[in-house]
Amino acid sequence: MKYSKLVTLFFIGMFYSANAQNASDEIFMTNGETIAVKVIRVEPNTITYTYLGEDLENVVEKEAISKIIFKSGREQLFSQVSAGSQSISPNFEYPAMKGNEGAILPFEFVFDGAEAPEEGFEAQEYYYHNLMRRPERNTITYQDVDITLKRLREAGITKANDLRNYEMTEIAKIVGAGILVTGKITVDYRSTKSSSSGSSTTRVDTKKKKVKTYSSDYSTSMDEFDTKVLFKIYDKNGNKIVDVNRVPFMATTRDNYVTALNYLMKRTPYYQK
Repeated sequence: MKYSKLVTLFFIGMFYSANAQNASDEIFMTNGETIAVKVIRVEPNTITYTYLGEDLENVVEKEAISKIIFKSGREQLFSQVSAGSQSISPNFEYPAMKGNEGAILPFEFVFDGAEAPEEGFEAQEYYYHNLMRRPERNTITYQDVDITLKRLREAGITKANDLRNYEMTEIAKIVGAGILVTGKITVDYRSTKSSSSGSSTTRVDTKKKKVKTYSSDYSTSMDEFDTKVLFKIYDKNGNKIVDVNRVPFMATTRDNYVTALNYLMKRTPYYQK
């Protein structure tokens, strides 16, 4: 009986070993063709490969390849594969996907109808650092915001508006995170309110038998803004987990959106009060 089991295990091992040896890299051509090969070299402008069971080396221009999936599971992108109109930078390599990690994307920021990308980056950093103030309350880990920005830049995405050209499934692959936090902040100047007040003080000089009255006036002004925060969370498959709007109360500065982000952060499925 023991001998029979050993023989069975031997052949099972041989089977899996043979499958592992026969595992191939896959090259996806821009014409839609997919070929199973062994990639030999990835050079600046060409890819060298052999067909399975052959030693003859073949060379193909990178322009003719959309991506390679190596037998290890790693993907390497070479030309446009996005559903949007913008292409990803050549030679971009997808990082390993961490399905239970969140990535905070840059927020779109529009002030008085004009794009303000730097403030969108500030909102991204604020949200991330606010999460990190009480990390024990997060039910998932979050990717460092600098890593997120670096991976987006390497893919050719330099500001929040560029995200519109991609499906969220593609963005998840680019940053390597299974949960994506994003949104849009709109701030419009409404008005400035002014108010004034005055006071007077009376002093009596008994020696000189004089009475003097001093008066002073004060004026203050306060700006008012119409602020709206559109807040969304997606999973790696592009499904919306959160899609809400929030208007902060009494917006007196253009960065009062932070109160709305703080409120929304505490009500996501990934934060414990």
